[in-house]
Amino acid sequence: MPFDIWTTEELFAVRQDDRMNPIPSFFLDTFFGQTFFAEDQEIKFADLPEADRFLAPFVLPTEQGKPIYNRRGESISAFTPAYIKLKNGVRPQDARNLLPSDALRNRSKPLSLEERFNLRVVQLMEQHLRMIRTREAWMAARAILDARVQIDYEREQGGSNPSVLLDFGRAGDQTIVKGANYWDDPATNIMGDLETWANRMYLANGGGTPNMIVVGARVAPVFKRNTGIIEAMNKENRGNDSNGVDIRTGIQRLERPFSYIGKLDNGMEVWTYKDTVDIPNGLGGKTKIDLMDERDVLMLAPGANGVRAYGAIYDADAMIEGVAAQTDIYSKMFTTKDPGELFLMNQSSPLPIPLYPNRTLKARVLV
Repeated sequence: MPFDIWTTEELFAVRQDDRMNPIPSFFLDTFFGQTFFAEDQEIKFADLPEADRFLAPFVLPTEQGKPIYNRRGESISAFTPAYIKLKNGVRPQDARNLLPSDALRNRSKPLSLEERFNLRVVQLMEQHLRMIRTREAWMAARAILDARVQIDYEREQGGSNPSVLLDFGRAGDQTIVKGANYWDDPATNIMGDLETWANRMYLANGGGTPNMIVVGARVAPVFKRNTGIIEAMNKENRGNDSNGVDIRTGIQRLERPFSYIGKLDNGMEVWTYKDTVDIPNGLGGKTKIDLMDERDVLMLAPGANGVRAYGAIYDADAMIEGVAAQTDIYSKMFTTKDPGELFLMNQSSPLPIPLYPNRTLKARVLV
């Protein structure tokens, strides 16, 4: 008779920390609402010069008119999307191995060998799609936070690993690392820093006045303890000004991924952000890394949005089907005759592009 390791009498439930179930797509969902599919290898943008404000010259009516023609140049920016190709095989032997969760599927009725094989195929497909979506969400976070994305390609053993830095052109002085007067000192003039950086964003080409501040998980508590912030709150409270500084000073409940802290007297809302992705640790496990460094502050102006761009899929089947430049993820399935195995392959060429990178500013305010 068959021997089942897991039975309904022995296995009460399968437990999982479902907090990690959602894709960490806050930046992707919030700032990248448009979608564009490209047939070309590059995705191009034309940049028009800003409008001039030259003063018309005064000329005496008895003098000839003064020509003022001035050619206005335009520029082109081009970005090459990254490429993702995941490929895994499902062997018939994989269906022989029972998983703990198999005992609770199908109303506790044992799954057949064919059902377990099909289940492994579905699970692998879900894993592929989840990894691609998570990578795209990571790229969107980097595009907003850093205004650049580092693409490190993986090669077969022995091959070189090319690396490409996609820089979206944010002004250099809008990526800041403080060298003194860190924010963990209650006497640091946080309001002064924010005012300086806000003015810098407004004067930048294609910039704007920020209306939102996102602080890292370590910055949030020191922000609320800052002397200047507390004094501004007390002053506004005495004046009963509903438009003044309003910062929540109680215990901060860190919720994923976004928690409201309060607002400043100029109407800028203050939020804190915390979310992670996983990378292999080399020991068969994983290490969680922050999407936003806990020591950073991000300032955002209205219109700090972008486009979810996708390059073409370089696959003959995709070309034949006519979807090479019409899909975000192209999935295919094929078998080998000897040994008889099924292969899944998913390909994507994503690139979230911020359209106005100078409408963001990032500063590292803690050591």
